Amino acid sequence: MAKPMRWHVIDEIDVVGLVSDHAALDRLCDRLEQHADWLPQRPSPREADALRADLRVALGRHVVREERLFTRVFAGSLAQPLCHTLIGQITAGHSACLAQSEDIVAALQPDAGATLCPEAFGYMLRCFFQGCRQAMAFEELALLALAGDRLTPAARAVLTQRLAAGAG
Repeated sequence: MAKPMRWHVIDEIDVVGLVSDHAALDRLCDRLEQHADWLPQRPSPREADALRADLRVALGRHVVREERLFTRVFAGSLAQPLCHTLIGQITAGHSACLAQSEDIVAALQPDAGATLCPEAFGYMLRCFFQGCRQAMAFEELALLALAGDRLTPAARAVLTQRLAAGAG
């Protein structure tokens, strides 16, 4: 007899960390976009320090929390092709965002301004914040698609509100 799959009801408390992380990352993307718009003026040393710290902490924390969430709530579904593919895409998105953030952290070092032209720095920033925003929307849509009826009405409302806020 086949072993039954674990079915985890996904409540608001399960998604609030993801939504909170996405809101914080969205604010970071807004800051980076503002700096891209201000080029060739570079961020002040103080703002560059803050951006480096936020890129390291916020993104790293988000990746860890999100991977734990998806592993916990979809443990019984990972062998299903759709779940496996979507979670694989999320993992690839995390890797891309982390690599781009490391490049930006390096470009924000005090001595990097002399070697990196404003156009290249602007391109790096735009690739990151556009990719990060797309990845967050994909993660939220994947959670909605994979969870289906397992989402409580409160959890579904939190996710759909976040999607609407991210689209605006």
